[in-house]
Amino acid sequence: MRKYLSWFCFLIILGLAISCEKESYNYGDKNLLSSLSIVSVTDSVGGYNYDYENPECSDTTYVYYYIDRDTTYTDDGGIDEIIKDTVYYNGMTAKLYTLPVIVLPSYKNRLYIELESNARWNVPAISFKSGQDWIFNSKVTGIGDAIIDYRVGARTYGLPDNLVDIVTIPIRRDTVTQYLTTSDSTVMYKLQFTQKSMTEE
Repeated sequence: MRKYLSWFCFLIILGLAISCEKESYNYGDKNLLSSLSIVSVTDSVGGYNYDYENPECSDTTYVYYYIDRDTTYTDDGGIDEIIKDTVYYNGMTAKLYTLPVIVLPSYKNRLYIELESNARWNVPAISFKSGQDWIFNSKVTGIGDAIIDYRVGARTYGLPDNLVDIVTIPIRRDTVTQYLTTSDSTVMYKLQFTQKSMTEE
């Protein structure tokens, strides 16, 4: 019994010694500026060249402010005047990239947007007017490189009262807008989607 107890104590001491030797790793430079870029825009069918390589770029500098207060006193210790001044100062500069409108073919499709990033990013769900939703993204937040998968709704649907009857949606889809941003909002992409009508193909 004493032999097993000795082995057990030896294993515990060995495990503690090994765990103490583990090095702490540096998981990146926290002072590194956030980056986000679109590598490719493709669909499930192929043959469509979406223009994403030369987006329009504009810079916006975030302006912050604080209230500077100064109080003057009278000789008897009473408050004479409270002076408030708003001090403005420039903070980070954000870049907004605007891509041309992405026009999808009229048939049911999927769209894939490949991202490269060294930061956390947000791709909020596309907002629609009631009953007009037609494109849906797979991810709303992430970190690092990723592919955003968009599901495009069918151009036909069954009538509620008679599922045998099929109704075709002949008109062009309403243009919808979505923003892709880093979590600190220093890099932003503005994407716009629409889909051709059945008669445009």
